[in-house]
Amino acid sequence: MHSCFSYDLVALTLAHDFLSISRRFTLLILAITIFSQAANFAATGIKQEDTDQQRLSEEQARALATHAPMPQYPFQARAEHLQGAGMVRLDVDRRTGYVTSARMLQSTGHQILDDEALKAFRAWRFKSGTVSAVRIPVRFVMGPPHWPQTVDPKYPREARDKGVTGRGVGEVKVDPRTGYVTSAWMLKSTGHQILDNAAVEAFRQWRFRPRTVTTVEISVQFTTKDVFYYSNW
Repeated sequence: MHSCFSYDLVALTLAHDFLSISRRFTLLILAITIFSQAANFAATGIKQEDTDQQRLSEEQARALATHAPMPQYPFQARAEHLQGAGMVRLDVDRRTGYVTSARMLQSTGHQILDDEALKAFRAWRFKSGTVSAVRIPVRFVMGPPHWPQTVDPKYPREARDKGVTGRGVGEVKVDPRTGYVTSAWMLKSTGHQILDNAAVEAFRQWRFRPRTVTTVEISVQFTTKDVFYYSNW
């Protein structure tokens, strides 16, 4: 009788220990499952964030943009025959459409070209509520020179925000030997100094075919949509 009781006690003890181990194992499995679900959720969040960064062609980006000045090919880079292609990332305030930061995801291989690309794309503005981050390809390729080599007047952000517009006429003096502009001024003001300054700053960077002209007039108009200009040369 005593021997039988001892066996029953041992059996009860083993059963209790097994149940305790089983509960701990179940809790461990539950903890692993919860952690796994949290990890999967975090990974999903990263994927959703990545998909928000759209890769657009130049045409698609311009379609969403309300202001999209294109990078100018620096004269120094042209003179040195520098070429290259790269990729620019723009971070955009979705509420306002303004670009908050720009950086080269892939360099063109030349700092002067990278700087010019970033300078232009930082001034872009998109339709409100459309994008928060975009990637835009940029390419600088030499081709036969087109005359005149122009630089678009930039619409100052301050003037754009205030809805300032105007039409005027600029004039440039050109060195006939080199085709470079030696001086520029406004023959007829746009009515706003900030617009006149933007126009003159751009016209000073123009270049004409050597030995063709010495003086050129350029009509310019700043509208809320874009900047338009026309030369009679």
